[in-house]
Amino acid sequence: MPLLLESDYERLREAGLDVAEDENQRFLIFLRVQLTPGLYTVSECDVLVVIPHNYPQAGNDMFWTSPPLRRSDGRTIPQMMEYGGGDSRRWNGREFCRWSRHWDASSPAVWKPGTSDVMSVYLRVAWALEHPDGS
Repeated sequence: MPLLLESDYERLREAGLDVAEDENQRFLIFLRVQLTPGLYTVSECDVLVVIPHNYPQAGNDMFWTSPPLRRSDGRTIPQMMEYGGGDSRRWNGREFCRWSRHWDASSPAVWKPGTSDVMSVYLRVAWALEHPDGS
């Protein structure tokens, strides 16, 4: 059974986003996500999200990156775990490190059942990667 709705796959194709899936673990992986130049020590990463069983009524609370991201200025990233940090995810022989980011009224985006979709997830992840000090 697919993780997403057919309309989600269509939107991903239209946006030119390359993704992979692991239906058994409910993982959606955004491949080769381009990062803000100069912000991190790498220029791209893969981003893993867990699609909840009740999607699209609910969105995901966290995401995971591989490789683990480090800021070029040496500052730490709040609520991000390193390798072996206790809540990593493994996919395709690689470890992904957790970023804890929640949908709430104070965040730049709030999950809206019936309106939000996979692009809402992607845009929220992209915002968090551009604003690593945000919640």
